[in-house]
Amino acid sequence: MAQLHTTRSSSHSRSARRRRAAGPWLALVGISGVVVFVGGFILLWALGSWLVGGGGFPGGSDRSTAAAPVALPVAADYTPEPLVDLRAFRDLSYVPVKGVYMTSYAAGSSDRLNKMIGLADRTEINAFVIDVKDDIGQVVYDADVPLAKELGLIDIRIDDIDALIARLREHNITPIARLVCFKDTTLAKKRPDLAVKSKKGGSWKDYKGLNYVNPYSHEVWEYLVEVAEDAARHGFREIQFDYVRFPSDGPISQALYPGEYSSKEDAIAGFLAFARARLEKLGVWVSADVFGITVSTGSAKDSATIGQNVEKISQNVDIVCPMVYPSHYTANYYGVADPNSHPYEIVTGAMKDTKKRLAGTGAMGRPWLQDFSLGGVTYGVAEVKFQIKAAEEQGFNEWILWDPSLKYMEGALRVPTS
Repeated sequence: MAQLHTTRSSSHSRSARRRRAAGPWLALVGISGVVVFVGGFILLWALGSWLVGGGGFPGGSDRSTAAAPVALPVAADYTPEPLVDLRAFRDLSYVPVKGVYMTSYAAGSSDRLNKMIGLADRTEINAFVIDVKDDIGQVVYDADVPLAKELGLIDIRIDDIDALIARLREHNITPIARLVCFKDTTLAKKRPDLAVKSKKGGSWKDYKGLNYVNPYSHEVWEYLVEVAEDAARHGFREIQFDYVRFPSDGPISQALYPGEYSSKEDAIAGFLAFARARLEKLGVWVSADVFGITVSTGSAKDSATIGQNVEKISQNVDIVCPMVYPSHYTANYYGVADPNSHPYEIVTGAMKDTKKRLAGTGAMGRPWLQDFSLGGVTYGVAEVKFQIKAAEEQGFNEWILWDPSLKYMEGALRVPTS
């Protein structure tokens, strides 16, 4: 028992001596940790102070020359999420359109713009359809679109697009951007690889010697949507795609489409779906102009030739705009021997068909009506009134008048009661 007690006492003494020997080292480690922590904190404080132009270390004086401010992210570096649902706001603010077409030259001329605004102020007109990309391929204002800038596709006719939009807003006029799609001689010449080709070699031309770009090209799609997005960001409330089709006037049998992968109808519907997915995020409506004959029953062959299937298009836009100009119909259409001389009957027949074709698609219909003379028949107040009457009798409370000379028949338009 004594031996056991002696052994335990000796072991206890050795443990005590080890604890006493480790004490100073533990203290040193603790002090070193505190010093490192404090030093690191001071260094971080000094670095932060220096970055924002301060004096560096606590208590240090301001430098005689302040450091340049740190560049913070701006709009070019990221896109903030909108605080409201732009699509819901778009739909809540919708006003049925009673519009007229206006050239980019008129939009860029103060005198001609004033005359057009005066027409809207005096009548029921509440929208202007304005070219932002015309039918030769020129973008008409200083759009921030890389390809347009790179290839010189911009021809500035509207000096200040934002001032124009603001002016229209003051008069409660809805700005609609007309964007010509695949009829584009300028782009086809600058980038022949994007053009419709001819079996005889080179780029295909219509009977007027004009070119089209390839509706199957997704590079063309991207370019068109970038132009549309820029117009939307400048305040246009609707993007209206025109010539959203394959060529029709020319040696069609000689046309070749590099990369052809589907029917023409599916290619056009695909482009519109691609565009709408991008544009609706910006809170704008998307519309498409179609030939008047495409809404008619029995038009399958014509629709397939140019790629305008009304049902497929209507599933990918908000508004379908058939161009039901009586002068463009052939003899005996809708049972009328001379369609150009009977605007009421032709528009009635066309809008009846439009109503049938759009039923259940979710798209609205808004016809383009004729306010110009062609084919030996003079169109005046009565002829324009007949067309408006015919469209409205079929349940369409929207329409747009087309006259490239902008000499609209004011007498055919109603005067607002309020």
